[in-house]
Amino acid sequence: MEFVNKNTIKLDKEINELDKFVIRFIKILEKHVNYVVVSGYVAILLGRDRATEDIDIITPKTDKNGLKLLYDDLTKNGYWCLNSSDLDDIYEILRSKHSIRFAIEPNISPNVEIKFSKDFYDDIALKNPITVKIGNNGIKTSFLELQIAYKEEVLKNNKDLEDARHIRLVAKGHLNKSLINEYKKELRKKP
Repeated sequence: MEFVNKNTIKLDKEINELDKFVIRFIKILEKHVNYVVVSGYVAILLGRDRATEDIDIITPKTDKNGLKLLYDDLTKNGYWCLNSSDLDDIYEILRSKHSIRFAIEPNISPNVEIKFSKDFYDDIALKNPITVKIGNNGIKTSFLELQIAYKEEVLKNNKDLEDARHIRLVAKGHLNKSLINEYKKELRKKP
C-alpha cells in the first residue's frame, strides 16, 4: 500500500471477486452520479480479512429522472433492485432517508446499498473523497479519519471497532489524529 498523497492510496493487490463486483457497479454508477464508498468495504479494500454482504455507497440527492437513468443502466447491465422494481417506490425509499440495494440478478448477495446523503458528514465524505487505486481502477471512499471516527463513535459494534483498528494500523503515520478526535467530538453531539 502506498499513500501517494492525502487524496490517493495505491494498492498493490490482486483484484478479488468482491473488488470486481464493486468496480463493475461503480463504472455504471459514476456515469450518472457522484459517489463515495463507506463502511466495511473500505477496511476490506485496505486488507482487512472479513466477509461482507453489502457495499455501502452514499450519493448526493438526485431527482427522479436522474435515478431513472441510473436504474435503467443498471438493469440493462444485469442488476436488479432488491427493494422494488417500481421507480416511484425506489425514489420514495431514498427520499425517506432509507437505502436501496442492487445485486446481479438473480443473486441477493453481494449487493450494493445506496443511500442519499442525509447529513453534514455524508456531504463532507462526498466533497472530500480519497481515491483508492487498484490496478487501473479507482474507487472513491470517504477519507479514513471520518471512517474511523464514525465506526468508533457511532457504530461501536465489534466488527466496526475491528475495522477502525485495522484502518488505524494500515494507515499509521498517515492519519490526522486530531481530525479523528474532532469528528468524534462532533458526532457525540448528534441526536
